[in-house]
Amino acid sequence: MKQKYVFFSFSILLMLLLTGCLNSGRPQDGTPPGTVTGTLTGTVIDSTSGLGLWSGQATIAGKTSQISGAQFEIANIPAGTHTLTVTKAHYQDRAIQVQVSRGSSMIEVKMDPLYSAAHLDLFARLVHAESRGEPYEGQVAVAASVLNRVQNRNYPNSLYGVITQRDSRGYAQYSPIDDGSINTPAGQSAKDAVSDALVGWDPSQGATGFFAPAKVPNKNNWVWKQVSIVQIGNHLFFRAQID
Repeated sequence: MKQKYVFFSFSILLMLLLTGCLNSGRPQDGTPPGTVTGTLTGTVIDSTSGLGLWSGQATIAGKTSQISGAQFEIANIPAGTHTLTVTKAHYQDRAIQVQVSRGSSMIEVKMDPLYSAAHLDLFARLVHAESRGEPYEGQVAVAASVLNRVQNRNYPNSLYGVITQRDSRGYAQYSPIDDGSINTPAGQSAKDAVSDALVGWDPSQGATGFFAPAKVPNKNNWVWKQVSIVQIGNHLFFRAQID
């Protein structure tokens, strides 16, 4: 009886060991065992400025990785030819055929902005008019707040539409449209701020508007009733109550 018990226990132990060995060799993402796989590492940059993208997504063979610091990495891709798709707000989607083999592969992806050169120039002129003389971080924050409106359902869904939007009384959302300062050519600092905001730097922390408190002393003004987020230089950045 004792021998049968020892044999039975040994059999169970052997089965557990074999099962553990088999499972340890099986990929955890559903890839069939024995499949030759590789890892794809990518760098994603703006095709014009050369700046690395701060965010976005890369997808290949049903696997998705978030872009962070201009980099992404996707492992356990079955060997073969696949379509890599890279997406990022304010950029055109990019699809590239990629050959994946055993081991690691690297790729550089250049992304084109969604907006025309004329609209980006208009954008830079707005940033120049609104934030000239502000610290550079404040200029980027102004640009980022404009892009945040493009992504927000309560505003026009195009860059041009956001910049030129008017309220029910006919006043422009941005004063440089009405006072004509939007027509002043943008300086290099404003152009650089637009580029930094496009790739994902947002010092405004998600704001959809801004104003200079020193120029609006009346605390009953509507801008003071919005959700304050951060002050940079002379501008207080806020999220509108409707957002």
